[in-house]
Order: sequence, then structure tokens, then C-alpha cells
Amino acid sequence: MGTLKPSLLLLLGLTSLATAEPVTVGASLQFVSEVSAIRPGVPFTVALHIQHQEGFHTYWKAPGIVGVPTSIEWKLPKGFQAGPIQWPAPSLVEMATHPAHGFHREVLLLVEITPPKKVLAESVVLTGDLTWMACSNTCHPGFAARSITLPINRTAKTKANAKWVRRIDKERRNLPAPSNGWTVTVESKPGASPIQVRVRPAAGTTADPGECYFFSEDGQVSSEPPQKARRLEDGSYLIVAERSEWGPKGRTTLPGVVVASGSWRAGDALPAIRVNPGYPEER
Repeated sequence: MGTLKPSLLLLLGLTSLATAEPVTVGASLQFVSEVSAIRPGVPFTVALHIQHQEGFHTYWKAPGIVGVPTSIEWKLPKGFQAGPIQWPAPSLVEMATHPAHGFHREVLLLVEITPPKKVLAESVVLTGDLTWMACSNTCHPGFAARSITLPINRTAKTKANAKWVRRIDKERRNLPAPSNGWTVTVESKPGASPIQVRVRPAAGTTADPGECYFFSEDGQVSSEPPQKARRLEDGSYLIVAERSEWGPKGRTTLPGVVVASGSWRAGDALPAIRVNPGYPEER
């Protein structure tokens, strides 16, 4: 197929983008809330709930060599503000034999909404214009608006949404955590390929987190070919990955998420850590 460029340029060759398709092919999307009613001035979480049809996936914020990340363009009532998407740790997915970063599982993309301190209406409608790509053997782009209507709660007590609050709390545990207890360094020079990342344990960490993978947040690391990760005698891990020819140039740090098959923290489930190690200074 030759050299591939990520995003829509590749997908144009792999999908029938010109055909009129239902926007729900491959995945269904809806907004859900952790509260059943909004308290003025009190932030709360709305989640984009994505359910995939069998064999399909959607993409993480940095998909890799193929794919388009799910996005939300909010249209909110006056005074309401939306934070960025809080992305759970992704997994490896595959589009037409090309590895990428995304989700096969049912997933909740969390967004914090902050209402103004004064809301005169009895209820409000929160609307977001969505863009996504659902892929299996073929890819299906989605463009649609989704809305959620919530009443205003003027009492002093927050009213939880019994159907969704626990599921949203569970998804929060899938958010990458700071790499406390693990020291992460880049062992290769800026601009060099392959990129070498070293993950060193410290007191309080698990003895063996298992297999690990580095998901690049800004596209410096290519999602193909496969990464090589091995555990060294001192208990550290060395991850070796190819630099993407399409990635940004001149960066001084390497932001990403390191996912383990086990846990990074002793006695607790911590499968993903967020890291941003600096490149070594050139001499």
C-alpha cells in the first residue's frame, strides 16, 4: 500500500466515504450525566457513552497511523463551560492490518461541565456536535448532534443519577494517573529513531506490572511497527518504538500513557500512568 499518512487521507482509500450511511454504523453515542439535576455553580460530569457493535472500534485522542479521534463541539446555554475530554487509557486496535489506538469496549468519555452560579431556567439543554470514526474491516465516519436535558436543582443537596453515577466513577479509575513511584526517562536523543523509553521502579511499586506499551499523546511515536518492551535485570523496563515520520518535530518532551497488563502500584489497580519525560540534552 506504500507509505501511509494518518487521519482522513488514509481512510479515504479504505472506506466508502462518498456513500450515504447512517451515522450509527459501528457505534451508538449518547450523553449521560452523573447528576439527575444541576445545582447552579456546582461542577458535574457529563459523559459521552459509546457502545460499539461487534468487531468495531472508535479512536483515542491520538489514534496513531490511522483513525480520527472522537470530538465534541459544545453548544451550551449562556454561562455554562465545558472542560476537555478526560480520556481513559486506550488499547491497541486494528484497521485493515494497521495498528492504532482506540477502544473496542463500551467506553465513557468524561467532561466536566461548570454551570453559572445563577440559572433562571427550570431546565437546560446541553448539546454537542460529535465527530467520530467507527472502524472494523471498513470505516464509517459519524457526524451528529446529541443533547441531554437536565432540570435545575435549587436545593442544597446534589441529586445523583442512580443509573450512571457508579459507571462514571468506575470509568474515572481508567483515567491514567501520575507516575508516582516510577521514574520515566527518554534514553534516545531528540529526533532519533527508534525512541527508547526507560521506566524504573521505586519503593511502593508493584514487583512486576507485566507487559507494557507506550501510547504517544502527540504522535511522536508511530503505532506501527510493533514496539519492543523488555524487563531488565534491575526491574526496569526498556520500551523501544519507531518515531513517526508524520509526528511533530523539535519537541523537548515525550508525552504519553504507559499501560501495563497488570498494575503499576502495589496492592492497588493502576494499569495506566501518564508521563511526560524530557529528552536528554545534546552535548
